[in-house]
Amino acid sequence: MATSGAAEILLRYDDDQDRQHFETLFASDFVIHAFATDQGALDYLPSAATIPTAIVLLPNRADDYLESSLLAQARDHHPRILKILIGDAIALNLLVKLLDHQLVDRCFEQPVNPDVIRSHVLTAALTREGQTFSPDTSEAHEGPKPAILIVDDEPTATRYLSRQLERMQDEFRVLSAISAEEAQLVLQKDSDVAVVMTDQRMPGMHGKELLDELRQSHPTIVRILTSAWGEVDVAMDAVNEGRIFRYQKKPWNAAELLSLFRKALVQHRTLVSARDRSRSIAEQQFAELRQQRRARLLEHLNERVDGFTGEPITADFLDALATVRTLPAQPPHLRASRETALEHDLVRDFAGMAGRQLSTLQPGHVHGIQNRQAFDQALANALENPAGTSETQTPLMALCQALATLMKASGLERSALELTRTESGLMVASASPLHMYSHLLAPITRLSRPLLEQQSALLMLFVSTRLLAGDIDVTGGDQCLRLSLHLPARAD
Repeated sequence: MATSGAAEILLRYDDDQDRQHFETLFASDFVIHAFATDQGALDYLPSAATIPTAIVLLPNRADDYLESSLLAQARDHHPRILKILIGDAIALNLLVKLLDHQLVDRCFEQPVNPDVIRSHVLTAALTREGQTFSPDTSEAHEGPKPAILIVDDEPTATRYLSRQLERMQDEFRVLSAISAEEAQLVLQKDSDVAVVMTDQRMPGMHGKELLDELRQSHPTIVRILTSAWGEVDVAMDAVNEGRIFRYQKKPWNAAELLSLFRKALVQHRTLVSARDRSRSIAEQQFAELRQQRRARLLEHLNERVDGFTGEPITADFLDALATVRTLPAQPPHLRASRETALEHDLVRDFAGMAGRQLSTLQPGHVHGIQNRQAFDQALANALENPAGTSETQTPLMALCQALATLMKASGLERSALELTRTESGLMVASASPLHMYSHLLAPITRLSRPLLEQQSALLMLFVSTRLLAGDIDVTGGDQCLRLSLHLPARAD
């Protein structure tokens, strides 16, 4: 028997032996509610304490379910329920119709691998947690028109279809590619592609492989597979593993495709809305974690850093980091912060690294640097040996070592720094932005030594600049920052 809190399955069966076999396989994994009729299942749904994660169908005749009132009800009123059909032999025409009517989400032929069914149901259960479903059926959209990308190695047919579709509507643009490789180039250049329809049999990468890649790289693009060959196994695999929106048989009919593409654009808007909503929720939740992390960093660094310099440097350093915009928080970032030792380890490891670097620094303030020549020599030494080997460092050595570490992390050379002599000293500025893909206040799922070293280098840049009686200004950008240092210096 399944444990409390297990995912629930509504099982619709025709044969009692099939029910018994299914329960033998899955009763220890899921809570199963079995019904021999659509009406029995429909009567149960309104009173269910928990909406089932999945509806599993075990039909004697799969084509009978084209008129299923249970599936229609689930489609129209419970769109988050995963609908799985398991049959003895499922014809391609039937699969296409079931997809067209949005009656099933997964389709398997007997004998089925129980582990595959478990995986799909558990994935659906995890995906549903904390999410709400709100289909976006609005037709209005701002900005450029969305694009439909048609991928087929028969360019004549594709061009003809494109012209037909463009004459029939003014809602979307039509793009084309003759191979999966060309399609990937189109996607790199056009960020408004909302739907990709690809032929299965093409030279090089096949259509299903392209859609599998898009599922990972462009999850909001709606994916449609098309073929003239009637390969039911390919279609079924694309539905189950590739999560395609539809399987469209050739030859193409422009009017049918226009209707299909309009539905696909609605689905695209729904996916985009769900993604943005998820990001917004994750960002709000991470904002609280960020404040807690900042407070812990201040607590562990204030005495070490500010006590060493006699100035409130730690807060300035963290404020500078906060100006660097990184990728938005996602649920995995929240789980890493809440369910692992990430937050504890981040503060401990960074404070430890900062403490070790401070221990090599000669204490006390120095009024500026000797001259530009001294700076050039110290920077050259640091660039030759960015790891640093000296047991003790002057503030100038520490400053140049920090600059070398930051430049190395961005793949930059000495020419990326601009040095300008001013009336009161030396101005050092980054001519090119320094890359910072993540930082101490950004969403992360794990710690890495390069991350800690880069962050520690920036902190040491603040420390050494202040010890030299200088000023530092950091301007953050999208995963990057620009530096400007003013250091008092004697005349050359």
